[in-house]
Amino acid sequence: MSGEREFGAEERVPEHSGTSHALAIGFYVAAIVLVFGAILVLYGLLGPAGQLQKGLGINANLWWGLFMVAFGVVVLVLSWFSPRRRAAAGEARRRNGG
Repeated sequence: MSGEREFGAEERVPEHSGTSHALAIGFYVAAIVLVFGAILVLYGLLGPAGQLQKGLGINANLWWGLFMVAFGVVVLVLSWFSPRRRAAAGEARRRNGG
């Protein structure tokens, strides 16, 4: 372990401690799922009519797109109103004197 040393509490940067992040990774994953779902919905609505014959009369792009949009919205809302995010926002307000 040459060259490694322990850092004291006064040397640690709070931004890199893993506790000051306001949004979890789920927020960004849900946003990506929501965007791809919206693209699938648009393709299902505006795509070629021949795609219904391939799917036995079911517009799979439209239904999967709607499912992905609904899933993305639910996860975004849960992530936005999570206790972890509210605690981080409250801590930031306390630090800034507000």
